[in-house]
Parts: sequence; structure tokens; C-alpha cells
Amino acid sequence: MWGDEPQLQAFRERLKLLLVAHQQELNPERIVAAEGDILFHQGESVERLMLLTEGRVAVDIHYGDEIHTLAEVEAVELLGEVGFFANGKHYADFRIVNGTAELLAIPGQALLQAMLFDADLVVEMLSLVSERCRRGNQVISMLLSGIEAVHNDSREKIEQATTELGGIHFCIAKASQQLQELQQKFRN
Repeated sequence: MWGDEPQLQAFRERLKLLLVAHQQELNPERIVAAEGDILFHQGESVERLMLLTEGRVAVDIHYGDEIHTLAEVEAVELLGEVGFFANGKHYADFRIVNGTAELLAIPGQALLQAMLFDADLVVEMLSLVSERCRRGNQVISMLLSGIEAVHNDSREKIEQATTELGGIHFCIAKASQQLQELQQKFRN
């Protein structure tokens, strides 16, 4: 979600193999979704996971009255696994953007049962989720450094933080730009 994830390609290949090997037990449902369709709503129970095979999905977080697009992901990407393995609830809305999308919907319990027979896939999924958490923590650290730099009016540190943040993702780049605007506002 934050860029190139080294584990993602291996995970994608293993997931494809798992789907083929366990086609009968998993019985994935093919779905074609239109732009603007919401696949999952934040706070809903995770009943199934989806494999985005074609198209693009925005990950939108609701915070009070505000909605922030955390990321946009492209095929081939697994959707819903974080909530499934965490607290059983979706942490965000997953919305189709930039045209239609094709997906495979897999019942969560069926996937868990199939994973019992594929330890390599389990390890790769843990690795993928861990990498996403690590990158999320890295972004939080950069944002905190940027906020502290604005508070201390440290131009050099603000420049460093905004440069690093600007290269991560469009939503983080927006936060980077806002940090620069805050610094200018405090100076005036």
C-alpha cells in the first residue's frame, strides 16, 4: 500500500497457487464492480476477503466527519486481510476508483481452513502484514518529526521531513504539503 512491497509479488504468486489448489473448497465468487462501489465499509465484520485481479481500489479512513484516502491499490492485491486477522472488522472503506474492477471474493473461514495446509502462504501473509505495519510506523515517525520541526521552526528538519513524506504516497504527500503551509503560517 505504501509502495513496492518486496513480499507482495511472492505472496501474489502463492495466493494464485492456493486458489487453484483449493478451488473447490474456496469456491471464490467472481465480482465485477463499478467505479464508486464500496466493497467493504469501515467497522463492518470481515466475512470475506477479496483478491483484486483488475482495477484500482481506494482505501478510505473515516475520522469523525472527515474521510481520508489512505492509499490506492492496484491489481493484484488482497483486500480485507488486515481486519480479518486483527479484530475481525474492516479498518477502512474499500472503494472502486478509475473505472471498473474485477475481484475474487473468498469466504474468510474457507481461506483459513485452506491455509492450514499451506504454511508457506501463512508465513508470507504474516510477512506482508508486518511490512505494512513497519511502513505505517515509519510514516507516523516522519509525520511526528515534521510536526516537531514546525513546532521548533526548524527549516532544515521541515524540508527533510516534507521531502521524505512527499515521496511516499499521494495522501502522505498532501500531509507533507500541509506541514509546509503550517510552517509558513506560523512565520507570518
